[in-house]
Amino acid sequence: MQSNFKMVFRVEVLHTYFEKNICNCLYFVPGAGTKSLIKRFGFVIRKQVNGFEFHVSTSSTLPALLSHIKTATNMVFFDFDIYSDDENFTYFTTLPIDFMGLQLYNSQSTKNVNTADDTQLSAEFSNNVAAPQLGSLAIYFEDIIKSLASKDVVRFTINYTARATRWQYFVVNKNAVQLNNAAVVGKTDMVFNRPEEVTLENGTPALLFSSGSNLIPLSKVPKYQFDLVNNGANTGSDTTKTTLLRRVIFKGLPTPTPQRISTTNTDTENVVSSLIYVYV
Repeated sequence: MQSNFKMVFRVEVLHTYFEKNICNCLYFVPGAGTKSLIKRFGFVIRKQVNGFEFHVSTSSTLPALLSHIKTATNMVFFDFDIYSDDENFTYFTTLPIDFMGLQLYNSQSTKNVNTADDTQLSAEFSNNVAAPQLGSLAIYFEDIIKSLASKDVVRFTINYTARATRWQYFVVNKNAVQLNNAAVVGKTDMVFNRPEEVTLENGTPALLFSSGSNLIPLSKVPKYQFDLVNNGANTGSDTTKTTLLRRVIFKGLPTPTPQRISTTNTDTENVVSSLIYVYV
């Protein structure tokens, strides 16, 4: 038997926090209007690992079907509510840290970017909205019809960027380890500031190593590895060939978790820091 199912459009979510940018923590729930269209016209949602596909069984062309639906119902778009099953989504995503509103995606937004392969949706933000969902998505019939004129598959993408934070290692020296010339080093060019003596909230003294103005993106799978070392004295008589004796105190320092962050307000910006506590 030949199937008459046709893909109306596809939505994919990409996020640099995840490996290969595949964001699998968002899901889309049809709004009241789309639920009625699903029931009346037999649309089907096929969930994908990082989004969904919207299909319908019809012997008509998709433009003809959508035009008929518009005439019969006076509806002009499909609507969906966006949810996340990861409670830390707003922490590891580049969003205002104190943002409590909704992200609104609309296929007719002038901020969208159209390419030969897809339409990259850009969010508008609605403030002061207490709602369980992250946002909403509206895909207009008109935009689907326009895309079908030049594309075999109508594809919309939502792109997120991992939050970049100031990494701060608080080293608590419980065993009197020699840390007279300690440093945090890695295989990248990322440089941490010289340690600063601080006191934790519980009164415990610690050494603070901060990436300072170097903000490092958070990542589901660690991309950056740093070690805590203690640098000794230089050796060798030729100053151009001196060697720095280095002892590794803690190899493979832990990477930050999204929920352990803090915000520092400056005159020009809000800086988000990731706090990591290390005991040696």
